[in-house]
Amino acid sequence: MSLDALREEILKKARAKAEAMIRSAEEEARKILDEAMREYTRRYELVREAELRELRDELSKKLSEKSLEVNTKLLNLKNELIEELKKEIISKINEMSDEERRRSLKKLVNECLNEIHTSRKVRVCVVERDVPLIKELLRELGIEDRIIEIKTLPPESVGGVLIETEDGSLGLDNTYATRLERLMSFIYRKLNEEVFGG
Repeated sequence: MSLDALREEILKKARAKAEAMIRSAEEEARKILDEAMREYTRRYELVREAELRELRDELSKKLSEKSLEVNTKLLNLKNELIEELKKEIISKINEMSDEERRRSLKKLVNECLNEIHTSRKVRVCVVERDVPLIKELLRELGIEDRIIEIKTLPPESVGGVLIETEDGSLGLDNTYATRLERLMSFIYRKLNEEVFGG
């Protein structure tokens, strides 16, 4: 075998070995690259999930804050509406003529006496403006002998009547203020159900 042939044979073996090493290195590089891509994808998903979780938490917090803000505004609006209505009703009550007040007092006194069901003497309480009206009304109803006294209610009661037995064991508050509070409670519930959906 000649020197050229020997050299050619050595180069051929060296090339084959080099190519095998290159193929092996390329295969190893592909494996490393595949593993790196899997690791990158895994880490990317972890980071993405963490960011999404943080974003969801932030949005949830903002939604809760806005919900609280809206509910507070609705509550304030309800209260404003109730107060405006209450003031308007009190204004209408204060504007009632003596004849309207007299008719109203008669109805309220009869309600009280029918509710109390007693033959005992009673105390009648009205606002100062209605004292002359109630005296006349009690005479008209023929029950002035059952009345131990007529007391004056504070102006905050707006009008109406409060009747109680002499010993205070039975009584009925039929003042406009008390009736108005019951009405406002009913209106508040209705407003809540029908207008504000809750």
